Amino acid sequence: MVNRTGPCLDFGAWSGLRLATIIRLYARLQLQEVNGRVDIYGLKRIPFLSRYNFFHEFHHILAWGVIVGLIEGNFASIVVAKTFEGSDFLITIASATPMALHIVSLVWGAYCVGRRKLKIFTFCTTGTVLALASVAMTPDVSYGGWLFVLQMAAAQFFQTGAVTVRSSLWKSNYPPLVRGQITARLQMARAVTRLVSVAIIATFFDLDPQSYRWIYPSAALIGAIGVVCLRRMRVRGEVGELRRLHGGERGDGALTGHASAQRILSSTHVLTSAISVLKHDTRFRNYCIAQMLAGVTNLLVRAVVVVILTQQVLAGMESGYWLNTVLLELLPMLLMLASMHASARYFDRTGVLRYRAVQMIGWLLAIFFGMCGTLAIGNMDWIGPRALLISVGCFAMFSIIRGICLGGGSIAWNLGHLHFVNNEDADVYMGIHVSLTGLRAMFIPILGMVLWNWIGWGVWLVSLVSGSLAICIFRMLELREREAPTRATSLIAVETLQKPTA
Repeated sequence: MVNRTGPCLDFGAWSGLRLATIIRLYARLQLQEVNGRVDIYGLKRIPFLSRYNFFHEFHHILAWGVIVGLIEGNFASIVVAKTFEGSDFLITIASATPMALHIVSLVWGAYCVGRRKLKIFTFCTTGTVLALASVAMTPDVSYGGWLFVLQMAAAQFFQTGAVTVRSSLWKSNYPPLVRGQITARLQMARAVTRLVSVAIIATFFDLDPQSYRWIYPSAALIGAIGVVCLRRMRVRGEVGELRRLHGGERGDGALTGHASAQRILSSTHVLTSAISVLKHDTRFRNYCIAQMLAGVTNLLVRAVVVVILTQQVLAGMESGYWLNTVLLELLPMLLMLASMHASARYFDRTGVLRYRAVQMIGWLLAIFFGMCGTLAIGNMDWIGPRALLISVGCFAMFSIIRGICLGGGSIAWNLGHLHFVNNEDADVYMGIHVSLTGLRAMFIPILGMVLWNWIGWGVWLVSLVSGSLAICIFRMLELREREAPTRATSLIAVETLQKPTA
């Protein structure tokens, strides 16, 4: 018998080593009552194979919430209005920029096909951090507001790439039956960090409006810590998928046998891919139409609300940053955080189509309260001193209901397109979905401001009509999907009856 010694291991030793590695990994990730530590991450409720990625992504998302609080939402528009004293047009641009930059997601989605997702994700988050840090050099001069908006646009450009890739990572790493709940937990962690950071930052801005010079670089440093946390993440099944896409030639993420990067980034290729998907996938096309109408409902009044609150309802009040931030950011985020878990369970149980229809009813209710608040502050001479209190109360209700809708919307927005796609097409579909979000965000807020200056409170009525149409389309798509299995069963039965018996 040959004595096999040295570095080689027989199958028994190899399997024993493998089992020991799995046991150590399991013990480390469980974080149960061991040495006084508890399962603070709730890993026991997550499928075993998803725990490793969730553990590290959770750390990343905690730090990344600080970045999100400064570049997304309405906080940048508040800074433009209060610190740089920007015009209505500049406030509108600042308010629309975070969503308008989503139009480049189509390019990001096409670029991600056949490439390592985690490398692209790290690149995008690093670019976001650097763009945010550059705000330290923004001067407090007449053009400072425009430069600030450009810096936020650069940060959002890279953030859009991160959002596009993150959806693909979630599809690969988390199983569909619990994907909504896992996503909700990550979104909740981000919302908590965003909530706390924005509340603290608004206080500093009230004390010194020029504090942006050190606040944004400090936030960038925290975001850099979140980028470091990405180094330990993995993408399940990516190697096999890359080999399949590249014909088994290479698995390093380079495009072999596929379009070059220059072709992928060309506008012709991107538009051709998008048009092809929308042409052949009727269900997804109708879903995008409904999403467009739903987006109009929200975006049409996005900048209008900022102008009404900063220039009419809360104009001249002390702690202006804090009060505006509470109504426009903190209150919606609190309700978004509180509603996210229940929304995730409802999403997993019902599917995206019914979920979106129910969510749009909430949006219509929020728009109604916003319209009442606008009418109250606009008729102060007729209503009297109570008009201000009524208006603040209505806009508080607007923010509360909006927060609940955003809690569900953050889940459906990231996962809704997955209802229509296969694994290899997730990036392209997400790119189309997010780019259409950016397309409407480029024009709808400006249209909303034009309508506000033209017909006043009537802009809220236009928003209500758009939301009602969106509900009708979502409901129609849901009914068609319900009827499809029944129709298919009926056809099979007819074919069976028509077959000749032996």
